[in-house]
Amino acid sequence: MKAGIDLVTATDLACEDAIRANLTESFPNYPVIGEERGGAPQDGKPYWLVDPICGTRMFASELPLYCTNIALVEDGAVSAAAVGIGRTGEILFAERGSGAWMRTSAGQHRLETREDSNTIWVGAMSKTAGRIVQCLLSTKRWYVLQFPSSLSYAYLAAGRISGIIHTGHTQTPHGSVHTAAGCFVASEAGAVITDLDEGTPWSLETSSFLGAATSELHRKLQGTIGRPQPNTASL
Repeated sequence: MKAGIDLVTATDLACEDAIRANLTESFPNYPVIGEERGGAPQDGKPYWLVDPICGTRMFASELPLYCTNIALVEDGAVSAAAVGIGRTGEILFAERGSGAWMRTSAGQHRLETREDSNTIWVGAMSKTAGRIVQCLLSTKRWYVLQFPSSLSYAYLAAGRISGIIHTGHTQTPHGSVHTAAGCFVASEAGAVITDLDEGTPWSLETSSFLGAATSELHRKLQGTIGRPQPNTASL
């Protein structure tokens, strides 16, 4: 146990060590900041954000709702990222301005978000989460999923769910190893992701997120849960 109900497994450590070794060999001057081994950025240098297993409780309980997140940060923003889905072996990846893609054993295809699943994920990490879930269920439109893993961001990118609401996530000045990769890949796939409380485009400093498959759905979700409308010119 790390703190409270949070835990770490030997597999978390082994995965992060393997990822670190690979990244360091290929990019020796780029610092790596990992969920388990820590690290810190260096002035003027790109750096990696690594979460070896996001959803360790799911992994340890043999539930297939976990993933691996890797994001490259350059000049204060994510420029490339990949998310590996543990049980399926699917890899979602993106580079800035080039769209998002999925690689499987059968080949590779481009990702596009979709709003027709009627499914939304809520990351319940604040006192407001219960009210948000109540608001969503009262519309009789949404199936609401809750599980402790940022795999939901990959599901949004792949069109398997239509939206995400992630409240009260712990944040650091250099970005979150949990959310940076998923936010970036989903955005490149067409999702609109904003700060849940401010309505501004997400950044490395965002701690609560609202993501939707389309801008129209994003506006509807904001209205449903009572959140500020974004400046669409900046999205």
